[in-house]
Amino acid sequence: MGQANGVRRETVWTWESDPPRTPRGEKGQRYARILAYFAAEVARMGTQDGSVNPDEPEPQAEPLADEAAADATPPELGFEIEDPPERSWPDPDAVSVFMQTPEPEFDAPESWTALPEGVTRPCVRCGQPASSVVSGQPSHVYLQAMAAMGMPRCGPRPTIPAAPSAAPRTEAEAPATAATPAAPGPAAPVAAAPPPPPRAAPRRPAAPSSPRKRAKKAASKPVPPEYADGPLAVLDITDGTLTAHLVDGRTLPCPARTLQSLAAWALDKKKIRLGAVKLHDNGFDQDPLVVLTEGAVAHFGLPTDLADQEELRLPAEDKVVKNLTKAGWELTKSGFGPWPRIFKRVDGKRHCVQLALVPWGALESRAWGKTRDLSAVELAATLGTYARLVVTPRGTLAVTGEELMTALRPPTKAEWNEKENKYVSAKVPDTLQRVVEPAPCEAPDEHPVVAADYPEEGSRPASEALDEEACIWVRPAELITDDERARTHVAALDVQVAFLAACRRLHVGTGPAIHYPRNPDFDPTLPGSWYLDLSHVETDKRLPSPFTSSGERPEGPGWYATPTVAYAVELGADVRPMEAWVRETHSPYLQPWYDMLRNAYLTVMAELKVTQDLDDEAFLAAMAQYKDGDPRLVTLANAIKATAKSGIGKLRQRPNLGVDHVFGDPWPALKRVTWRPDIRAMILSKARTNMHRKMHNLATTAGRYPLAVNNDCVVYAVDGTSPLPLLLGPDGEPITGGFRLGVNPGSVKHQGSQTIDWALELLTDGVNIANEIKGESLVRVA
Repeated sequence: MGQANGVRRETVWTWESDPPRTPRGEKGQRYARILAYFAAEVARMGTQDGSVNPDEPEPQAEPLADEAAADATPPELGFEIEDPPERSWPDPDAVSVFMQTPEPEFDAPESWTALPEGVTRPCVRCGQPASSVVSGQPSHVYLQAMAAMGMPRCGPRPTIPAAPSAAPRTEAEAPATAATPAAPGPAAPVAAAPPPPPRAAPRRPAAPSSPRKRAKKAASKPVPPEYADGPLAVLDITDGTLTAHLVDGRTLPCPARTLQSLAAWALDKKKIRLGAVKLHDNGFDQDPLVVLTEGAVAHFGLPTDLADQEELRLPAEDKVVKNLTKAGWELTKSGFGPWPRIFKRVDGKRHCVQLALVPWGALESRAWGKTRDLSAVELAATLGTYARLVVTPRGTLAVTGEELMTALRPPTKAEWNEKENKYVSAKVPDTLQRVVEPAPCEAPDEHPVVAADYPEEGSRPASEALDEEACIWVRPAELITDDERARTHVAALDVQVAFLAACRRLHVGTGPAIHYPRNPDFDPTLPGSWYLDLSHVETDKRLPSPFTSSGERPEGPGWYATPTVAYAVELGADVRPMEAWVRETHSPYLQPWYDMLRNAYLTVMAELKVTQDLDDEAFLAAMAQYKDGDPRLVTLANAIKATAKSGIGKLRQRPNLGVDHVFGDPWPALKRVTWRPDIRAMILSKARTNMHRKMHNLATTAGRYPLAVNNDCVVYAVDGTSPLPLLLGPDGEPITGGFRLGVNPGSVKHQGSQTIDWALELLTDGVNIANEIKGESLVRVA
């Protein structure tokens, strides 16, 4: 494409960017004609809908480029182009005799001759008209440069019975046929012709509709050349040399001796092409990540252990930090810790490099397991897979999960302003666009809003605080029935990624809270907090109360999030709010975040042989064994789940108590647009009521009641160690609205089983067996 238009290949990449920057003038006309040719060629390859009559003359193709461009030597590419797109090739068994003989992979630039103008012959490979002869046979020309651009070689075509004689074409049909370009690849040179008038041409030609092609359309975008080396690199000392290990297994030498030279090297596209494309068209490309192992940390003169375990950063007077500053580099306000971000402002733009220091605990063991002990090659592959499925890590998994929300829902976009004659920043609806104050009931105790009303620390009454948390409850021992005591075992069900599942289609507030102080009508479509009395709602004592995190019946009025009040209405309660803080601007803000993490989790679990199409028995068996699979995949599954859970927790990050924090003073997290305790309350409220609804349906349909609940785990009495009897009603069929086994978020897995004697002994002492059964299980737990 660059040769045909007389421009560099980088210019073509600019034309193909999103949004496209289509050229104008003669180049734009030529570019449109080439795209139209590609569209016709792709359509021909997709249809293959008839045989060719060699005696029927074919119309002449429109000229595509200058003669000089057609005769030019294939360029030596300075970078690797992604593999050509997959095609639905014909049956390889039905090939011509010509294709059974060896042939070169590419045609030499001068190995073919052109047929006379207007004359074509059937290609011996595909049977379509060709205007060139290669090695004495009519064939389409296939040069090495064409393969580098991703153009497939014409393939063997199976023999197709001759079609019935068609009626002769009328004069009215002829012009339309003549306007269709001929089918060869870049064929013999043709005489230059005046360019046709500009016409609207698709930037990427659409292939014919078919189930197979529709399935492939959702594949990830091609990697642009500036990020050809992947999203990250792991630095380690190999044979005494600092080496960068890439996600695809390749290695590159790293000449950097200081951190400032390392940052410059990571951003120099002539030396290494690190980074990743943006997740949303309105967002920004992902910064390159450079991971330092213990050897690399020592190479740059950094301590292998971070001395300040409270601040988790190097002091500002450290020589490493000073040298960075003197070289014109800057650090974010979080300083130089396990995840330092180094940047420099050039031409009004901020160019960033994200570092991760493994010896300093950048990869927290609670989520990443023993990843820090992997070799540099394995570490690069593991983090690279996470970056491909989710996003390039930008800090702890809590930070990564929170920043993923913004990356998928950017608050601003570039919009053309006619008055200013330039692009300006414009707000994007349904996003978090600015920092908003929480409602007094939504703020944690340390918040300045609370301190203004209750100056003494801890003096706010519990009824004035929104307490939407997961349920932790134990049924009193005296309420355990004789039938339950007669069972042989207890079995635990655990909801898969329960908090992430609650984000599905959940509308959360995107704007400020509006106060309704006097008896507002409850509106289930408005996210927010409602002050009302639910203590009068009768619930079975063998079930936890759905309105409190303790599972105990509320004692009076209190604040509740919208999902909790809506569930009370579902149970038949008469709700009469006395006050409310609601957000009239709202959207399913977390839906893309849910989709991204769900798809990533299901992809990894499928690699571990736990798929969505397994029946119950096969699913239980697969979940009991999946941790014996590839340890790196198991680690990835845990990391994805932790990203979801920690990201939700980050929405209400509290101050680091005990480290220079004064009650009532603001803390840095309050300056983030994603510091939204009301959104976290909505999620936890939805997750708790979702789980209670399933327990309630199981109780009303099959008479089974939980013995204990711990967050997303619930324990029932059962005969035998299998949880399958818990899922079926009296008719032996699955219970409508009950628990379902499965890997999808919101479904359940078997958390473990124990004897009934073990359970009764602990329940008598008030111990929550849902929290203990995983470690004491008689069967393999998941």
